[in-house]
Amino acid sequence: MAWSPLATQFCLELAFGVLLFLALMPRAPMGVFFWRMMGVTALIPLLAAGVMSALYGELAWSDSLVVASLAPCLGFPLFAGSGKAERRLLGLGWALVSCAVALWFAVGNASGLEGPGLMALGTVSALATGAVAGGVGTAMVVGHWYLTVPQLPVSLLRRINGATLVAMAVSALLVATLLGLHLDVLERADTPIFSPFGLFHLGARLAVGLFLPLLFGWMTKGSLRYENTRSATGILYASTVLVLMGAAASLSLQDTYGIPL
Repeated sequence: MAWSPLATQFCLELAFGVLLFLALMPRAPMGVFFWRMMGVTALIPLLAAGVMSALYGELAWSDSLVVASLAPCLGFPLFAGSGKAERRLLGLGWALVSCAVALWFAVGNASGLEGPGLMALGTVSALATGAVAGGVGTAMVVGHWYLTVPQLPVSLLRRINGATLVAMAVSALLVATLLGLHLDVLERADTPIFSPFGLFHLGARLAVGLFLPLLFGWMTKGSLRYENTRSATGILYASTVLVLMGAAASLSLQDTYGIPL
């Protein structure tokens, strides 16, 4: 069984996105169980990124990427516990920062970017991709929460949907920036970016992974204007599937061209 560096990067992106949007949700009235459930949702890919890289990848347990991938797990008992708010914020802050550091190492291992500037841009692009996936997924879970806790204020879902729209716009801007900076390299690749293969995956990345979810986000916003959380949840469910497809297209592009688009 082989473990790809891109699999490590995807796990870290997803974990970062879930942790980021968990930080936007208050403990009350969501409840401790919500935080623990979403914390476990982030913990599983973090453990997979570190453990699988060491067991089935080409990295040693002492490698910077393995250590950095497992470091955010130390914050789990703090932010998923029932302690004070300061303790939760400390644990969540540690998990977010260490996860971002792990993604820096992951992008370095799984891309062809060189130099601190391009590495930073590629890492931010990977973080934005994770924020979109984690944001839409978390919003969908919050939408389902209204079925069990109907008295939840709709403002909670409005907030997370709005933040997800911002993440999508930022991600699209970063993809466009990376495309512009590497256009010559992408056109001179063995499979040019404007070949049928490149256009198919780039189109899926942009249209399926970003533009359609943006449209669905505006539709969700319209449903929430009338406090229709059920319709909003259904839209978010479809958007989650699209975003994950877009993330898969992003990894395929990175595997072919070495750039985290």
